[in-house]
Parts: sequence; C-alpha cells; structure tokens
Amino acid sequence: MLSKLIYASQAVRPCSESDLESLLVAARRHNASHGLSGLLLYANQSFLQILEGELDELTALYARIVSDARHTRLRLLVSAPISTRKFACWSMGFEQIDERQMSASLPGFMPACEYPLVNPALIRDGVVAETLLDLYQRNAQQPA
Repeated sequence: MLSKLIYASQAVRPCSESDLESLLVAARRHNASHGLSGLLLYANQSFLQILEGELDELTALYARIVSDARHTRLRLLVSAPISTRKFACWSMGFEQIDERQMSASLPGFMPACEYPLVNPALIRDGVVAETLLDLYQRNAQQPA
C-alpha cells in the first residue's frame, strides 16, 4: 500500500556540510533502490522529513531511523496511506533552511530558536509539517 511518513528529529550534534552531504548521498542511494521518495529539511540541528513509498519499505526505514544514534527527540507526525506521491521525482530532496527562510515560511518562528523543526510549539502536528514540506517542494520547482 502506497503511504507517507513524516517525522521530526534532533541531531545529537550539529551537522557539518560534509555530514549533510554524506547523509544525502546515502539516503538517495537507499531510497532509489527501495522505491522511496521524499524531502528532508534541516535547520539548526533539527530535521523534518517526509518519505513516500510502499508501507513495508517505510516501516523498515523508519525502524532504522529510530535506532540511529545520530537522532534524538524523534516525533512521528504522520503515517498514512496516499493515492499519489507529491515527491515522486525526488529520491530525496534536500533543503538547509536558514533563519531568514524559516521566519518567512513558519508563522511564530523566532530567530535563535533551538531545534525548530522538532519543536512542538512550531511544528504542532502533521498538518503543519506537511504544509511546510509542500512549501519547500513547490519553491524548489519554481524557475530561478
């Protein structure tokens, strides 16, 4: 069954550009070989990710994420069936968000907010998370 999964987590330490690049390369390789698509947002040591694919593949990947020692404060925001993918063209889209971008796209965001993408005061539920992910997906498809 085609499904989506959205989660937020906090990195146990700040991610360098090299860390993020390695993570993205590995995610794209894994997702392409397992029929998964999605988008990963990173800001101030926090992640927000949507994954789409067959439920058994999503369940297996999320189990790996849960046991990954690089994450803490994991919050599963959505796990639901879908009829079509929103991120079908991306084995893993990626956006590193700065405070200016975050202020423009997330009402209530205050600069210097710690771990904004895992903060329940900002990302209250799956609807807020999916709206934010959709916004970045649409903006990435706009011509420069």
